[in-house]
Amino acid sequence: MNLKKNILIISAIMLLVLSIPVMAQDAQDVSETVTEETPEVAAYVNGEEISMQELEQFAGVRNILMQLLQSNQEFASVILQTEAGQNVIEEFRKLKLEQLITNELLVQEAKKRGIEVSNEEMNNIFDQQVNALKQQNNLNDDQLEQAIQNQGFDSMDQYKNMFFENNMNGFLVNKLREEIVNKVEVSDAEAQEFYNNNQEQFKTAEQKRVSHILFDEKEKAEEVLAEINNGADFAEMAKEHSTGPTSENGGDLGFITADERGLDATFRDAAMKLNVGEVSSEPVETQFGFHIIKVTDFREAGVRSFEEVSSQIKSQLRNQKQSQAFQDFVEGLREAAEIEKNL
Repeated sequence: MNLKKNILIISAIMLLVLSIPVMAQDAQDVSETVTEETPEVAAYVNGEEISMQELEQFAGVRNILMQLLQSNQEFASVILQTEAGQNVIEEFRKLKLEQLITNELLVQEAKKRGIEVSNEEMNNIFDQQVNALKQQNNLNDDQLEQAIQNQGFDSMDQYKNMFFENNMNGFLVNKLREEIVNKVEVSDAEAQEFYNNNQEQFKTAEQKRVSHILFDEKEKAEEVLAEINNGADFAEMAKEHSTGPTSENGGDLGFITADERGLDATFRDAAMKLNVGEVSSEPVETQFGFHIIKVTDFREAGVRSFEEVSSQIKSQLRNQKQSQAFQDFVEGLREAAEIEKNL
């Protein structure tokens, strides 16, 4: 059962002890990655402390090193017992500290704005968490309840309280981000300008609309092909005889190109050689069986119109502008903050 892995989101689970056979000296080196000389407070953010313990838990340096010792003891020894290796560890801690500082600033800003997660929102979030746990571990409600209790919780309510106690700041930050990025808009003019300046992105190759009838046996395919050549309707023959999933819609596969991915190359090449209204002269064999192929329509190579791609362009530009807006917002918070780092 992978339930523990899925409940790693709870900080108490991070206290699990790894039992890994390593050299005594290396194990001692791991335990001494935080020494008596290490400050208790890693940083102050607008007067709020980020403790070294919080940083170590967030960075997970000890767990990383213990796993490294288990997988490659020689390499781990170099990291632990050389100045260069210690520098790598220190730079990693600094990187994770910067992330914690940013998160602390966002939490402070969310609380300053009075952002809250309503009871309804919490219930929806927790329902999603519970459903994910049940689905990932193939559990029903009673089995999940028992599994939760096996992890040391008296009840599902206690687990829910711990869940939000450990993750509420993250939910606040998410709501703050939504508040910032939802202000971003993309105008028709911006989308049109992008379209005009990036025509290469919207070029299309020659396309042919293809239908097919799939058979398990070549002899049957040849019999039906003869009927089609004698005037039988292709779509009706597909509905009656095709073993493929497109039989219900007359064998229609839609438009394809000469470099279409996801189609058998033999099938694709045979289809692209046909003209509109033309049927393959003989069954085409692929790994799926034997196909009778017909081309029903044709589109010349060209550039898709702005109307076709405008929503796609707006979505792309909106994502870019939202990312930039939030990045600018975070940088503004950092510039205005009083930050004191002890690393």
